[in-house]
Amino acid sequence: MTEIVINGKFLGASLNGVHRTAAHYASLLIERARSEGHHVRLLTPRGVETDPHFPLLVPEVCRGKFGAGQGWEMLTLPRLARKSLLVNFCNLAPVLHGNSVVMIHDAQTYLFPSDYTGRQATAYRALLPLIGARARRVLTVSEFSRQSLARHRVGHLNKIDVVHNGTDHIIDAEHDPAILDKYQLSAQPYVMVLGTAKGYKNIARVFDAMTPAFPGNIKLVVAGGPGPETYAAQGWHAPEGTVFTGFVSDNELKTLYSHAAVFAFPSRTEGFGLPPVEAMHCGTPVVAANAGAMPEVCADAALLIDPEDTAEWRSALLKVLQDPELANTLRSNGNSRARDLTWANAGDRLWQCIKPLL
Repeated sequence: MTEIVINGKFLGASLNGVHRTAAHYASLLIERARSEGHHVRLLTPRGVETDPHFPLLVPEVCRGKFGAGQGWEMLTLPRLARKSLLVNFCNLAPVLHGNSVVMIHDAQTYLFPSDYTGRQATAYRALLPLIGARARRVLTVSEFSRQSLARHRVGHLNKIDVVHNGTDHIIDAEHDPAILDKYQLSAQPYVMVLGTAKGYKNIARVFDAMTPAFPGNIKLVVAGGPGPETYAAQGWHAPEGTVFTGFVSDNELKTLYSHAAVFAFPSRTEGFGLPPVEAMHCGTPVVAANAGAMPEVCADAALLIDPEDTAEWRSALLKVLQDPELANTLRSNGNSRARDLTWANAGDRLWQCIKPLL
């Protein structure tokens, strides 16, 4: 029986974005593989504390002479896993190991290279086709990403499998109402976006759409991300009275989602896009860009808007704010869609892709 080795280099780093999904996928794979009698090893180049949210992620620390970064991943790891199926969940995998599976979440470095450091974008564009060619299977998180990766020659369509991310992790967070009191948000409706200065995330579209101010003094809340000076330096000017929270915990994020009158997600592209579905789990109506994987992920559970049409964004946001029937329909559809995108379903699909390779 073939042994499975999971690339655990992501452990010990901040569990955000891709690293967070890697923790979920690694846990799901360990659970399903061990239940069928397979031996699974999770290898990491450094000692890490076990995260109580992921009790199955107890790694073997395997240091090497090439450090704990890319040298470990590209040179040490293939030697450690040479007789095993190596599974990698964070976009990169060692080119020297052919018996591997790699999850490549999106093609953003091809689509919007200016939002990445020149060195990072160049390295990814050089490595991803090599990694895709060497891997036995490439996994990605949406059909949109599958088509994008194939178009940029990261892998042939018949070699790429889609595993939709789970989104129900937000349910496990506890509410933290102190965040509402801190910014005086308890008694008034607000529009919420997630803070980011990356151009493809298109946050300036919502800034412009909410200028001039909406009737009723409805505020914009920018959860997470940098402060207003970062956006202003790029020529993006938030509406007067915008609340910038800076870093928020999962508990604070859940509370902000749950109390928002509408969640806006204007990205020009996404490989998957967790936040709109997280908002749906919290009962919040969603207005999202009709771009990237959003139509696939949100389906009929969000208003889908041209990411470049400021007037349409303003109209859509006001419509949700002023039409309770529409808002309730979006909440109901969002609840149904969110129930489909669970980590249990993601784990089942992941195992369907991995099991035939053993």
